[in-house]
Amino acid sequence: MKKTNNIKQNIVIIGDSFARHCAAELRHNLDTKFAVSSYVKPGAGMSVITHTVKEEIGKLKSNDVVVVWGGSIDIGKNNSQEALRHLSNFVEKIQKVNIVVMSAPPRYDLILSSCVNNEVVRFN
Repeated sequence: MKKTNNIKQNIVIIGDSFARHCAAELRHNLDTKFAVSSYVKPGAGMSVITHTVKEEIGKLKSNDVVVVWGGSIDIGKNNSQEALRHLSNFVEKIQKVNIVVMSAPPRYDLILSSCVNNEVVRFN
């Protein structure tokens, strides 16, 4: 994470493969007063995602933002309740920063009414 006097707000993105390239895109669309970093763990469940950057998040200030984008792997493994538990624990413990939770995307390779896509709706 960049540490300069010019930085007014840090944005940290943590997630599975759906979060790939988001930091670069966000950095491109924001001015230099924002420091954007990401920790992408392709194939990781919510447990791994929420435990990835605990030390990094501890250094953030109250106006900083953490974006969490995960759950797809857990949903696909019929493990969404555990994913929600990890996400809830993360949000409860990290109360000093702003947290944005992205919804899990539907599976477009399956029909909309599939059991997996129904679970995506329940998870979100």
